[in-house]
Amino acid sequence: MTLWKGIAVLIAAQFAATPGPPVDPETRFDVVSVKPFDASGGTAPRMSMSADRYNVAGVTLLGIVSQALSVPPNRIAGLPDWSFKERYTIAAKAPERTPSTNSRAMLVMVTNLLKDRFKMATHSETREMPVFDMVFARNDKRFGPAFKESSAECRAALAARAEEVRRGSRAAGRIGPSECESVRINPGGTASLSGVRMDMLAQILTPYVGRGVINKTGLTGYYNLTLKWTPEVGNASVAPPVLPPGTLPLDPDAPNLFTAVQEQLGLKLESARAPLDVVVIDHLEKPTLD
Repeated sequence: MTLWKGIAVLIAAQFAATPGPPVDPETRFDVVSVKPFDASGGTAPRMSMSADRYNVAGVTLLGIVSQALSVPPNRIAGLPDWSFKERYTIAAKAPERTPSTNSRAMLVMVTNLLKDRFKMATHSETREMPVFDMVFARNDKRFGPAFKESSAECRAALAARAEEVRRGSRAAGRIGPSECESVRINPGGTASLSGVRMDMLAQILTPYVGRGVINKTGLTGYYNLTLKWTPEVGNASVAPPVLPPGTLPLDPDAPNLFTAVQEQLGLKLESARAPLDVVVIDHLEKPTLD
C-alpha cells in the first residue's frame, strides 16, 4: 500500500464511526499479534482496515488510539512519553461473524485490543481549548477556484446513503476512490477530496494545524476540492500525520496551509476558543509482545 493510500485509509477509518447497527462493546478480534516495529527494512508507516483484518506497521500509539476512538490526536491527553517513541506492528483478525461492512465494529475491536494488550483506561472530559473556526474568507461567500459543489447526481446518492445509515438500514461504507466520493491526501502537501461535507474537511485539517477546526461556514452539502500547500515539517505543535524521512513536498513553492485554504478554497481559519470533548488516558502499559 502506498503512503498516499495509507493516509486515505486512516482518515476513512476515523470518520467511519457514523450511526448504524448497534455493536456489542465486548466484541474482540479472534487473533491478535503485537510486535515491535522493525525499521531496518525502510518500510513506511502504514495503517489499513479491511472487512475482517486490521494491520498496523510503524505507527505510534497516538495514531492507533486516535483511530480507535475517532478522536483527533490533539484532543488526547495523558499519553506517557514512551508512547510517542515506540512503534509497533499489529496484525489482527476479526471473528467470522462480524459483518463485513460494519467498520464501527472494527473500531470497537481496536479499542478492546488497546484495553487488553496495552491495559488502556480512559475517561472523557470537556476542556476549553484553542481552536480554529473555518469561515468564508469573503463577505460574498464566493468559493475559491479549487472548491465546488458535487454534481446533483452525486449529492442525491450521498444524501440517500447518509439517510440509510442514519436509520440503521445500512452500515457506513468505506471512503475510497469512486465517481462521487474519494479522499486522497499526500502528506507532502496535496489533497484531492470528492463528495465531502464541511465537517469532514474541518476534521481532515485538524491534524495539520495543531488545533481543532470547527466548521462555521453554514454549508451542509457535499463538495469537491483540491488543495496544495507546503507542510511545516518539524513543527512540534502540529500532530501527525508527519512526513516520513526523505519525503519532500510535491511543490516547494506552494503556500502554507492557511494561505492555501484562503486562496484556493475561499475559506479561512480564524483563531478562537471553544469547549471540546477530550479523551484523557488514565493508564497505559507497554504491551506483552508476541
